[in-house]
Amino acid sequence: MAIPAFGPSPNYARFSTPVFPTVTPTTQVLTTGGGVVTGTTTQILAGLLRMSTTNAQTFTTPTAALIVAAINGCQVGTSFDLDIINYGASTLTIGLGTGVTVLTVATVAPVLTVVTLASKRLKFVVTNVTPGSEAVDLYAFGSTAAAVA
Repeated sequence: MAIPAFGPSPNYARFSTPVFPTVTPTTQVLTTGGGVVTGTTTQILAGLLRMSTTNAQTFTTPTAALIVAAINGCQVGTSFDLDIINYGASTLTIGLGTGVTVLTVATVAPVLTVVTLASKRLKFVVTNVTPGSEAVDLYAFGSTAAAVA
């Protein structure tokens, strides 16, 4: 008796195929001395942001309202990651737009700076989509507060 052919199908989760998302990196060159630049939703939703700082600079996230509006079908629990790489010569500070809150653990706030030639991963999680009350939590992974000697 011949063995019947068997291939992956949606009915067998263990044979499902991986999903490979597409990423279009964006580049932000920050050349103004010590200023604040507000990022766009296009930049943060791209998933990979290459920064080039020439002076100490702050990159502020868009507001929670703008983030929620930019995500089609956004609902509570919608999340996305952003990897920021600082290729510049100065430290980059990450600021928070209105309605974006950084999560702390045991009253210890995460480091929201990226030194030169370092990176940080941020996870944004939508916690409120009610118009006028939009809210997004920010989780920061990795510590890049000081350069490694």
